[in-house]
Amino acid sequence: MYKIGYFMICLAFTLISCGKESDDAISKDDFVSRTSKEAYTGTAKSVMHLHGYETFPSVAGTGTFNVIQTKGDSVTLALTCNLSSGDGFSFGMPGIQLGNSWSATFQNGGFAIDNQGDVSGAMQTTQQEISWDGRLFDDKILLDVKIKYLQQDRNITAGTIINTHLDLIRADAPASENINGCKVIVWETRAVLNLYSYGSDLLRVPVCHD
Repeated sequence: MYKIGYFMICLAFTLISCGKESDDAISKDDFVSRTSKEAYTGTAKSVMHLHGYETFPSVAGTGTFNVIQTKGDSVTLALTCNLSSGDGFSFGMPGIQLGNSWSATFQNGGFAIDNQGDVSGAMQTTQQEISWDGRLFDDKILLDVKIKYLQQDRNITAGTIINTHLDLIRADAPASENINGCKVIVWETRAVLNLYSYGSDLLRVPVCHD
């Protein structure tokens, strides 16, 4: 089993948003109104390509997503991933909502969810190059994250790529329990990595209990 460790320390995420009236329209008044009170939980699957070409077997796990309105239009997105190998990530991304859209601009990159629900973004540090894309719907989030290591990190060599897919269902969606087996969701305060400051923040995140 490979060790991803805290690779998603810079990982990220991808979201998607689509309204109930059509696939291209968002039905709620603003970005926070659609998501701030609900947890999204579901499945995660990660594949590592050591050196960029030697593919390891996929590792399954679970993931969660939630939105936190900190003050005014300041909105933090929180994403967690827990793999069966014991690896995974937990991070927060501070940004700003503008109507139905959300964005975060950092010195080394930026992330955005536009008013059509398309998610895009990329950032680069001296150690890693991270990109993601996906869509945020009213009832689920689909996220694909790609992390490329620019330097060796323990047993992960430079050039290694880790691809992670998350399929997260809104807690109040009719099929949510059947899909992810999460019967009880408890909101807990957890330490997560702030992708802007690279410090640790204490945020309330949904935790699935069987």
